[in-house]
Amino acid sequence: EPAVPDAPRSIPAARQANNVAIITIEGPIDQVTARSVMRRIREAEAGGADALVIELNTPGGEWGATKSICDEIRGSTIKNTIAWVNKDAFSAGSIIAIACREVVVAPGATMGDAAPISGDPLGIGFMQGLKPTERSKALAPIIVEVVDSARANGYDEHLVTGLVTLDVELWLVEHRPTGKRYTVTAREYQQLFGRAPQRSVSPIVPSLKPSRLQEPVEVEAVAAAPSDGKALQTPLPGLTPDDLAGVNDDLSGLQLASARPDFSHADSDDFAEVAYVSDGSTLFTFKEEALKTLGFAAATVGTDEELKSFVGATNVRRLDQTWSESMVAFMTMGLSGLLIRGVLIVVFLLAMFMELSMPGASIPGMVALVALAGLIVPPMLIGASTWWALAAIGVGVVLIAMEVFVFPGFGIPGIMGLVLLLGGLLGTFASPGQLFPGAGKGAGNELAWSLSTVLLAVFAAGVGMYLFSRYTHSFPVAGRLVLGPTVRADDDEQSGLLSAMGVPTSEGPVQVGDVGVATTALRPSGTAEFNDQLVDVVSEVGFVDAGTRVRVSSVSEYRVGVEPARDSGGANA
Repeated sequence: EPAVPDAPRSIPAARQANNVAIITIEGPIDQVTARSVMRRIREAEAGGADALVIELNTPGGEWGATKSICDEIRGSTIKNTIAWVNKDAFSAGSIIAIACREVVVAPGATMGDAAPISGDPLGIGFMQGLKPTERSKALAPIIVEVVDSARANGYDEHLVTGLVTLDVELWLVEHRPTGKRYTVTAREYQQLFGRAPQRSVSPIVPSLKPSRLQEPVEVEAVAAAPSDGKALQTPLPGLTPDDLAGVNDDLSGLQLASARPDFSHADSDDFAEVAYVSDGSTLFTFKEEALKTLGFAAATVGTDEELKSFVGATNVRRLDQTWSESMVAFMTMGLSGLLIRGVLIVVFLLAMFMELSMPGASIPGMVALVALAGLIVPPMLIGASTWWALAAIGVGVVLIAMEVFVFPGFGIPGIMGLVLLLGGLLGTFASPGQLFPGAGKGAGNELAWSLSTVLLAVFAAGVGMYLFSRYTHSFPVAGRLVLGPTVRADDDEQSGLLSAMGVPTSEGPVQVGDVGVATTALRPSGTAEFNDQLVDVVSEVGFVDAGTRVRVSSVSEYRVGVEPARDSGGANA
């Protein structure tokens, strides 16, 4: 007997889609993630997608990046948005999931635990609690975000509050005529059923304080607050008065009025208790079945084919983060970003020092430019405000060069150049949206790590500069480009160091009046040959072309000045 085919699955009109774009979010959420998600959502819109699936497998991430992703999802022209928790959506991931119209979960998926903590600039799991004032300040925008999303997408307002704060004790009830489920506080439970609720020994969210489950529930005699259409009709559970005041200050950000009913004893016959949700001793974290029981998840979806069937799609296309976006994240975010930028700073400073020590060598200068590009370009690609950092570094290098070649001696140009250079290097660590590094939300830890990285890199570069100066002539190429020392055996260490850097001492091989030939263009620095020896020189009368005969016009410990040599008739020789 032939098999009877399954009956066609009924798909709600709001869910049905022909072309589905799956936008993956894998790993920690940062500004690179946010930029990438924005790009992919726009690509899906332009490509004709009529459903967006945000596939989440993340431990959480930055609040600013999370808010940007939520805003982009809500503002998309594609209104059919589905969060696919596959496998985990912790912290920021759960906030993004709630921003979607529907949530589906993979087998064994987990979602929740979205309380604010201090920043983790290393990205290695270092977490730190917030002080009460900081907690209230950080909690307000997150509460507004999750409540706003809950109202827009039909999730329970009190339930999402338990994702971000402790002491949220709730019971689950069901409205018999409609099958709609709500979570209620102890006070709402008593208003509805006329008696104090009982705690179950096995709440949906496991308790961290089992002894509390044996205690009777105390119901606060607090009158319900009047609603203005936007504010919550009852005080949010789990929030202190200071927390609630901070949230109320931000209620203008809520777009929709609450859909929660006014629970009264007159409606008790229409409601039935379903389960004890939590005693509030831990942040809400739910597994697959609990997510479906509480109304978060609409279905279990394990594969792309099952997702395709869930929405009735004809075409499903995955849009992943590109390799270039992943490279930018690797170079700018977390521990890898700090290490890479620290190394680039060392390379930049060393290469710049070599170029100033060996004018005209060009290779160190090219290396310095490449390292500088590595410091500046990746942050620019994620929208960091680094234009001023590039300007500060450029002006700083120019001032240091002027100090070396134009105004010998450690004076004002050198000091200003060093300050600008260090400030510019610190500026390469600015986060997207910040005008200056360390200014803005979560700035303290970020500034501390950025400053530590810059200072360590400068110290390492300083050691490298000393070793290069001390042992220049041990390097095959540099040894030919820098003038060797011609000093007496009893010369002091400073004289030897200056000679190793190619700087003539009082006993050097050139004297005022000596004539040689410029071996490189002097613009204004370069090299000239005197008696078969190369000497670093600086033109004192403008640019000089290579091959021009030059005369030594001044000699100091740090600098040899030259000018074009002239014949007896006054013409250039």
